[in-house]
Amino acid sequence: MAQTQTPKVSPPAEGRNYQLIFWSGALATIGGQLVNPTLVLPFLYLALGAPTFFAGLLLPFVTGSRLIAEIFMSPFINRATRAKLAVYVPNILTGAVLAMVALFATDLPNVMIVLLFLTTAVVMGLCQGITSLGTSQIYGISIPDAKRNRMVFAQATISGILAIIVVWITKDLLVSDQPMQRHIVVMWCGVTAMFAAGISFAGVRIFEEERLHPAPKIKKPKPMAELVTGFKTGMAYRWYRKFLFARLLFVSVELAMPFYTIHAATFHVGTKHSLSYFVIGASAGVVIGSIVWGWLSGRISVKPVMWLGCLISALSAIIALGFTFTGYAQNVWLYALVIMLLSLGGNGVIYGRYLYIIEKTNEKERPYLVALGDVSAGVVGIVFAAILGAVAHFHDPVTPLIVLAALNLIAMFYAFGLPPTKTAGATTQQ
Repeated sequence: MAQTQTPKVSPPAEGRNYQLIFWSGALATIGGQLVNPTLVLPFLYLALGAPTFFAGLLLPFVTGSRLIAEIFMSPFINRATRAKLAVYVPNILTGAVLAMVALFATDLPNVMIVLLFLTTAVVMGLCQGITSLGTSQIYGISIPDAKRNRMVFAQATISGILAIIVVWITKDLLVSDQPMQRHIVVMWCGVTAMFAAGISFAGVRIFEEERLHPAPKIKKPKPMAELVTGFKTGMAYRWYRKFLFARLLFVSVELAMPFYTIHAATFHVGTKHSLSYFVIGASAGVVIGSIVWGWLSGRISVKPVMWLGCLISALSAIIALGFTFTGYAQNVWLYALVIMLLSLGGNGVIYGRYLYIIEKTNEKERPYLVALGDVSAGVVGIVFAAILGAVAHFHDPVTPLIVLAALNLIAMFYAFGLPPTKTAGATTQQ
């Protein structure tokens, strides 16, 4: 009697497949650090001599388009095959767009440079949003719960260390008298990492188990309905009203880096290897933050992660101002230290507010409350960046740092007074 053959089901994320997922994620993180819109993109933009005003808008354009992608694309990434495409195709597309910038930006007039960089920021944001959705889906399906947190933590740490090594080794590969070409090696390293991340993730197998049991289709509400639901739900909770205001204050930390970049460029846009040193500082902040903030949130609570992150960011602004008035800002290594502190503080704020709302909400309400916070912060961020960008362009690049230091301190005191985290089930009691 012949036996019925049953399909062989591969265990999730074992062997070669696990390695591909891990290293493609690490490479994408490295690429994100080497072409990030907070430091590298505005620095290269300013190196081309383009108007300062738009340098501060690059990051809000990225975050705004990323939010749009997450809202409108989430209903379509409900199967593993689509999720896989949503990870590796945007990585390759990001690498291609940035390669075009590296190749052709030098020969363009200022108006075209502005349009090119803003378009690049939009494309990067859309790709980041789609990749985020795909990665969440693939990691949720293919990585066991016991490994997932360790994997994400290890990726952040390893990618930060590797980014430092790559930048240090390659800093002398390209030499030019033009400021843009003097620093372009950093972008080419990022482009290479993005291509490698996309190609390696393309090799990830979709497991037989996923094909036999596809994820059920979930009817998503319309974006505006989701925001209205989030507003009605969130405003009913005192803790969320306080958190939403803190979330808006955190914009002064999360969107601060471009204005440090503008300030740093006034001293170091022509300094040899300056962008490489700043990327090393920012990557060091990510590595230190992934260790310190992970330990602090696990051992004590999430609240100190937020207010300490704000405090460190405020100190970075105060130190930058002190260096400016004493002449030490012309020392590229000292300014790299300022970048490192800001990266450390910003990492803590982002990490802390993300964990805070997870701990305070239940599964049903969380998407609506996260969406409301992200959209509100995105709108405020664009206005905030436009105002400070105008001040930096028409007045001076020092005044925005004074404003940031004050707002960071206000955010710190407000975060210190947020209600403590409780279990999700306790949110209805707030």
